[in-house]
Amino acid sequence: MNKYETPKPHIRFRTPEQLQGYLERAGNAEFNFRAYPISGEPETFHYNSREKVVTREKDGRAFDSLDDFICYAFQCDAEGYPNTEYVDLEVLN
Repeated sequence: MNKYETPKPHIRFRTPEQLQGYLERAGNAEFNFRAYPISGEPETFHYNSREKVVTREKDGRAFDSLDDFICYAFQCDAEGYPNTEYVDLEVLN
Protein backbone atom coordinates (compact mmCIF):
# COMPACT_ATOMS: atom_id res chain seq x y z
CA MET A 1 0.00 0.00 0.00
CA ASN A 2 1.41 3.38 -0.90
CA LYS A 3 0.87 6.57 1.12
CA TYR A 4 -2.07 7.63 -1.10
CA GLU A 5 -4.12 4.46 -0.65
CA THR A 6 -6.79 4.29 2.00
CA PRO A 7 -6.48 1.22 4.23
CA LYS A 8 -9.34 -1.21 3.81
CA PRO A 9 -11.29 -2.17 6.92
CA HIS A 10 -10.61 -5.52 8.49
CA ILE A 11 -13.27 -7.94 9.62
CA ARG A 12 -12.32 -9.77 12.81
CA PHE A 13 -13.41 -13.38 13.25
CA ARG A 14 -13.02 -14.74 16.76
CA THR A 15 -14.11 -18.30 15.98
CA PRO A 16 -13.74 -20.65 13.02
CA GLU A 17 -17.55 -20.82 12.84
CA GLN A 18 -17.78 -17.05 12.29
CA LEU A 19 -15.32 -17.22 9.39
CA GLN A 20 -17.07 -20.23 7.88
CA GLY A 21 -20.46 -18.50 8.11
CA TYR A 22 -19.08 -15.38 6.43
CA LEU A 23 -17.65 -17.37 3.52
CA GLU A 24 -20.77 -19.51 3.15
CA ARG A 25 -22.98 -16.39 2.96
CA ALA A 26 -20.93 -15.00 0.04
CA GLY A 27 -23.52 -16.29 -2.44
CA ASN A 28 -21.99 -16.74 -5.90
CA ALA A 29 -19.15 -14.32 -5.31
CA GLU A 30 -15.48 -14.60 -6.12
CA PHE A 31 -13.09 -12.34 -4.28
CA ASN A 32 -9.51 -11.89 -3.16
CA PHE A 33 -8.75 -11.35 0.49
CA ARG A 34 -5.85 -11.07 2.87
CA ALA A 35 -5.86 -12.95 6.18
CA TYR A 36 -3.90 -11.51 9.10
CA PRO A 37 -3.01 -14.06 11.78
CA ILE A 38 -1.97 -12.97 15.26
CA SER A 39 1.54 -14.18 14.58
CA GLY A 40 3.29 -14.52 11.25
CA GLU A 41 2.84 -12.66 8.00
CA PRO A 42 -0.49 -11.97 6.28
CA GLU A 43 -1.30 -14.10 3.26
CA THR A 44 -3.46 -13.39 0.23
CA PHE A 45 -6.12 -15.84 -0.97
CA HIS A 46 -8.81 -16.18 -3.63
CA TYR A 47 -12.27 -17.52 -2.75
CA ASN A 48 -14.66 -19.05 -5.29
CA SER A 49 -17.97 -19.42 -3.47
CA ARG A 50 -19.65 -21.48 -6.21
CA GLU A 51 -17.06 -24.21 -5.85
CA LYS A 52 -16.31 -23.47 -2.16
CA VAL A 53 -12.58 -23.35 -2.98
CA VAL A 54 -9.91 -21.20 -1.34
CA THR A 55 -6.60 -20.83 -3.20
CA ARG A 56 -3.43 -19.35 -1.73
CA GLU A 57 -2.07 -16.65 -4.06
CA LYS A 58 1.68 -17.14 -3.52
CA ASP A 59 1.78 -20.76 -4.71
CA GLY A 60 -1.66 -21.44 -6.22
CA ARG A 61 -2.37 -24.17 -3.66
CA ALA A 62 -6.07 -24.96 -3.36
CA PHE A 63 -7.20 -26.21 0.03
CA ASP A 64 -8.98 -29.58 0.00
CA SER A 65 -12.06 -28.08 1.64
CA LEU A 66 -13.36 -24.93 3.27
CA ASP A 67 -12.82 -26.64 6.64
CA ASP A 68 -9.14 -27.20 5.80
CA PHE A 69 -8.68 -23.53 4.98
CA ILE A 70 -10.43 -22.40 8.16
CA CYS A 71 -8.24 -24.72 10.25
CA TYR A 72 -5.18 -23.32 8.45
CA ALA A 73 -6.26 -19.72 9.12
CA PHE A 74 -6.95 -20.44 12.80
CA GLN A 75 -3.81 -22.58 13.20
CA CYS A 76 -5.82 -25.55 14.48
CA ASP A 77 -4.20 -28.47 16.26
CA ALA A 78 -4.59 -32.11 15.19
CA GLU A 79 -8.02 -32.33 16.88
CA GLY A 80 -9.25 -29.19 15.11
CA TYR A 81 -9.08 -26.78 18.05
CA PRO A 82 -7.93 -23.26 17.12
CA ASN A 83 -4.58 -22.07 18.46
CA THR A 84 -5.23 -18.39 17.78
CA GLU A 85 -7.70 -15.93 19.30
CA TYR A 86 -8.83 -14.36 16.04
CA VAL A 87 -8.17 -13.87 12.34
CA ASP A 88 -8.55 -10.50 10.63
CA LEU A 89 -9.71 -10.55 7.02
CA GLU A 90 -9.39 -7.72 4.48
CA VAL A 91 -11.45 -8.03 1.29
CA LEU A 92 -9.33 -6.73 -1.60
CA ASN A 93 -11.93 -6.53 -4.36
